[in-house]
Order: sequence, then C-alpha cells, then structure tokens
Amino acid sequence: MKKINDTKIYLSIIIAPLIIAVLIGSISLYSKLVVEKKAASLIASESTMKEGYLLLREPQLFGGYKYWDSDGMAVKNSLRYFDSRIAGGGEIKPDEKIYLQLILNRRVSGSELGIKSAVFLLVISLTGFIALIIERKKNRNI
Repeated sequence: MKKINDTKIYLSIIIAPLIIAVLIGSISLYSKLVVEKKAASLIASESTMKEGYLLLREPQLFGGYKYWDSDGMAVKNSLRYFDSRIAGGGEIKPDEKIYLQLILNRRVSGSELGIKSAVFLLVISLTGFIALIIERKKNRNI
C-alpha cells in the first residue's frame, strides 16, 4: 500500500493559522499599545475628553459596538448619547467620564480577546509544526 504524503496538509495547518494570528495579533497589539493608551490619557483630562471620545468612536476588531450583549447595549447607548451631544456642538462634561471609561473598557476587552485568539492560533500552528516533525521522522524510519 502506498504511503500518503501529508506534508501539504501539515503545511496548510501551520501556515493558515499563523497568517491569521499575525493579522489579529498585530491589530490587537496596536490597539492595546497605541490607541488605548492615547485614549486613556485623553479622557483623563477634562479639556481633551472630546478628542478621547472621537478616538474611541471607531471600535476595535473584537470589541465592536454593534453586539447585543448587556455590555454592548450600555456602550451603544453611550455612543448614541455622545454622538448627539457632539453633533449639536456640545462638550463632554467631567461627570460623564465614567461613560467614556465604559467605552474604553469595551475596547480593552476586545483587544485582549484578539491577543488571546492570536495566541490560540499560534498554538494550533505550533501543534501542526510538531505533527509535521513527527510525521517526517516516522517516514524516515519506514
């Protein structure tokens, strides 16, 4: 019986999750290291809360504002409120900072989920690499 060469299958199991992990991980790390730090410093100051909100207005890949969970509804209502306030030319009041923090927390949890997903995909890729090595050693012994 002819031995089937599984190398292409193993390579696809290694490469596909690796590419996805790099994409997801880079987006999430950029959000965590650049955007979230800048947004946190902007919403900390009363004079730059509006800029902080405008930065947070664009959602993170995994922390989208369109989802219908309980946290998502609170964020969605906050966005709706701030959008109407800013569209009317108003400013964000210091006592509304907790709602900006709620939006920031949603973004932080989204980037954490993205990083954890990237690590999971890297583990899958590593598992495929180990399986490829075992398969090659097994084929040499036959």
